[in-house]
Amino acid sequence: MQRAPLVHGGVFDDPDFAENYARKHKGMTEKFGRAYADKLTADGFHGGRIIDVGCGAGGTAIVLGGRFPHSQVVGIDLSEPLLRIAHQEAQAAAVGDRVRFDKADVHDMPYEDRSFDVVISLNMVHLVDDPIRMLDEMERVLAPGGFLFIADLRRSWLGIVEREIKSALTLEEARDLLRRSRVREGTFSSSLLWWRFEVYGT
Repeated sequence: MQRAPLVHGGVFDDPDFAENYARKHKGMTEKFGRAYADKLTADGFHGGRIIDVGCGAGGTAIVLGGRFPHSQVVGIDLSEPLLRIAHQEAQAAAVGDRVRFDKADVHDMPYEDRSFDVVISLNMVHLVDDPIRMLDEMERVLAPGGFLFIADLRRSWLGIVEREIKSALTLEEARDLLRRSRVREGTFSSSLLWWRFEVYGT
């Protein structure tokens, strides 16, 4: 299937669009947050600095902030309407003291090298202008022995029923981006809807 243009721009400036997007993706982002929290706990993670790269309305970051009270969680995005929603949701979940949201570009993150113990990106790789640059930035801010979790839509025949899937990457395209980036070695896996790349602390 030929890759289709994005359904929306990379930045959600329209408040109504952002509100609908946040509502549609809330359950999915929270589900990933719970899954990542379980994986981190199983691998002995108790607390540290976590960043959600392209956080949207903050569902994943808020779940992680709730599960790891001794962590500082940062979510970054360029959409001011989505960041406002994320901030409101964090306050409502009583994690605003340890979860914050910054307006920042995933291609050029304003954080020091090796400054995060966990780096997460959900449903973002296919949206950005320069995915390799984003992946390199994620590697730059990830501490030695840190955890990296990337999940993104997989382009498939399901694009017939869900338009956004038509703009996603194939498995081979995703693998090629990872190979050409500076991201450290990890495990690549896939399902019908998603591809995933994960690195566990050592």
